[in-house]
Amino acid sequence: MNTKKLKLTGLLLAVSLIAIIAGAACSGGDPQELDIEVSIDHGVMNPETIEVIQGDMVTLKILANEGGEFHLHTYDIEMDIEASSETDFFFVAEATGRFKITYHPQGESEHNEEEKEREEEHDQQDETREIEVGFLEVQPR
Repeated sequence: MNTKKLKLTGLLLAVSLIAIIAGAACSGGDPQELDIEVSIDHGVMNPETIEVIQGDMVTLKILANEGGEFHLHTYDIEMDIEASSETDFFFVAEATGRFKITYHPQGESEHNEEEKEREEEHDQQDETREIEVGFLEVQPR
């Protein structure tokens, strides 16, 4: 009777150990290449939160109704985005956590000289204007 109990206990321990090792080995997986469609319309980003896993190679395909500068904080990556033209924004999701994404809109129009001067003054103020449009969430692998 003792031998059967000992064998059963040993078998349960072995199966549990195999399950733990298999779970740990499968949990991370290989990094993925991701293409994610992102739109910025009047200062609103869709999706509002972009979720990826550490190590993923991410290309954000950004389409904005207004030209400006897209800024992924902490990663400190910036890119100029043209209005109504899809722009690829590539990065590798190395740091984990939740990171702010901002957009610095830049007005584009043609006017007479007086309007251009006023617009230049306005653009200098706009350069410091920063709109928080969303977040990047990177989960550990």
